[in-house]
Amino acid sequence: MRRLLGKLIPRSTGGRWFLGVGAAAVIGIGIYLVFFVFALHLIFVDEVVDEAGPEFAVEVDIDELISDALETGPVATTAAVAVTGSDDQPTDQSMSVGEHDAPDGSAGSAETDGSAGSAESSESAESDASSESSESAESSESAGSDGSTESSETGESGETEDQGVRVAYVGSFGPRSHPAEGTAVVLTDGTQTFLRFDDDFATDNGPDLNVYLHTAGPDASVDDLVGDFIDLGDLKGNIGAQNFVIPGDVDLDRYNTVSVWCVRFRVVFGTAELAPMN
Repeated sequence: MRRLLGKLIPRSTGGRWFLGVGAAAVIGIGIYLVFFVFALHLIFVDEVVDEAGPEFAVEVDIDELISDALETGPVATTAAVAVTGSDDQPTDQSMSVGEHDAPDGSAGSAETDGSAGSAESSESAESDASSESSESAESSESAGSDGSTESSETGESGETEDQGVRVAYVGSFGPRSHPAEGTAVVLTDGTQTFLRFDDDFATDNGPDLNVYLHTAGPDASVDDLVGDFIDLGDLKGNIGAQNFVIPGDVDLDRYNTVSVWCVRFRVVFGTAELAPMN
């Protein structure tokens, strides 16, 4: 049997076949690593998206809203200077009449005049009391009717303001391990909240990119960034406008750093710090 196989398949042919299979396996592994693990081809390929603004219950022009918010700018972080002086020292208005001296130096003259005029003031007060009481009753009735109308109007306007869409936070992307630029804004109507990358957003393409919210600052180390974070999902494109839903229980005063994060290799492409709006 061996002789027969040896005649049919020479040793030289078998050696070539083995080398061919080994070379094909090496090439296949290399292709897998290049395209499916390291995704080196993505360096030369951009994924451009142009997603419309998120939809809210109230229709609004998202682009105009963001443009107006960027012109206004975020809240200043400097603390306001407290005005002191009026609380430290008493003024003339805060002092009682008895504490003032009379022009001629007699402090008790005001008390004497006050006792003399008290009887007259009491009599005039009694005569005016009845007329004032009747007028106050009429005014209370009219105020009650007018007040109910005003309160209802105020309630309706307050509900409209609560339902209005506004830009709550805004930030600008900066590079970390890769170039990154563009604007990140948080839009909310009190019920729904979205993180939006505006159409000026751009970074490098890469494998397994996600959008994270962190409690650590934009310049924090990788270990600090992944210490406390919220995953908002896959990055939809490395260039262009896109939206991400923020869960309602997320405190954006704590999770105020956005990052484009490569999950596979623990690399931060770029970060943006969210600042609250006025």
